Amino acid sequence: MSLIERFARLVPTGPLTPRRLRVLLSPQQVLCVVRQGGRLVEGSARQIAVDGAGGHWQAAIDALRTLLQQPDIAMAKLPLEISLSGRWSQLVLAPWSDALLSEPSASRFLQTQMAALYGDNARGWSVVGDDAPYGHTRLVCGVDSTLLQALKDVAAECGHACRVIEPLLATALRALEASQPKRPRKGAADAVGALALIEPGRITMAALRDGRIVAIQSQPASEAWRLELPQAWQRWTLRAPELAAIERIAVTDLSAMPPAHAPAPATALHLVPGALPSRFHLNANPFGERATASAAPPQAPSSTAKPEVAA
Repeated sequence: MSLIERFARLVPTGPLTPRRLRVLLSPQQVLCVVRQGGRLVEGSARQIAVDGAGGHWQAAIDALRTLLQQPDIAMAKLPLEISLSGRWSQLVLAPWSDALLSEPSASRFLQTQMAALYGDNARGWSVVGDDAPYGHTRLVCGVDSTLLQALKDVAAECGHACRVIEPLLATALRALEASQPKRPRKGAADAVGALALIEPGRITMAALRDGRIVAIQSQPASEAWRLELPQAWQRWTLRAPELAAIERIAVTDLSAMPPAHAPAPATALHLVPGALPSRFHLNANPFGERATASAAPPQAPSSTAKPEVAA
């Protein structure tokens, strides 16, 4: 069972339906798009700017409530698939331990691994790990328990089933896997690849093997991330030479900010596609092409034209 599936157990499961509302919660914006099977419904993407100064998640929760109260979204009541920015979903690779063989020792061990990296505040997080094979490192995700509860409360308040809450990196990985042609497995070496996730102010790189994350590295970034990403990858491979054999890195770019937060055009002229070396390949945005939604208070929802969000 993957980390995505295990983390989904922390939230209630809604009835099966061919459509979902995929939502991104981040300090700068809340995005949503309707997903039907493996495709995004054209024209359904929405965006609300968030004043995330200070990095607390409450402003994003309020923006999510406003979004879900848009008349057409409220009427459709689609189940939610919520992706959390790396700012609020912390990932770590935990070494193998015999403590992982049973509960509750496994939970205590994973919580201790999180606390060792992120401090005592992590002891109040909801923490889950994937089920990597015996003897292998485990990918562990930690999220503030009060944030998880707030998400479930807003979903219930607005009448939506909350199907999945997952780290944004997991969403990017799922979208990458869905875009790849199905090929027979030829062994671990053929399945190795990498994913780079770009968020405003941060680059997260992950090495993959057989669909699992086996190494992870994150660092701050500026608007010039296309110049910084190749340098970051090179520094990482110097510290982990086994990654140097990876020839293709898929890049998911979610760095575009709402107009209120975007840099002036003159500062972004250097962000041209050609700045990325050939080993880096841009993927489709898992949240589609965005249209700005009104950020008005819930009691005065926007009356702008409505995209297709029918169940």
